[in-house]
Amino acid sequence: MQIHVSDPALVPSLLDFLRERVHVIADQLGPNEVEVSLLGSMSTPKRRLELDLMLQLWRAANEHVEARILD
Repeated sequence: MQIHVSDPALVPSLLDFLRERVHVIADQLGPNEVEVSLLGSMSTPKRRLELDLMLQLWRAANEHVEARILD
């Protein structure tokens, strides 16, 4: 799954946040984009929900940034 971040300066913060979780692989694709893989045997909708919940937590700490999962 890919995430678009409105402020490229906050991409390293998002990567650090995601990489703190042992079941997440996250890499920067471009200035504003991050590729995320969740390890484990979850269905695609559950993976998306889990990633969305992680993004909500990260956005709460970074109030003025927009980050969304790309379809």
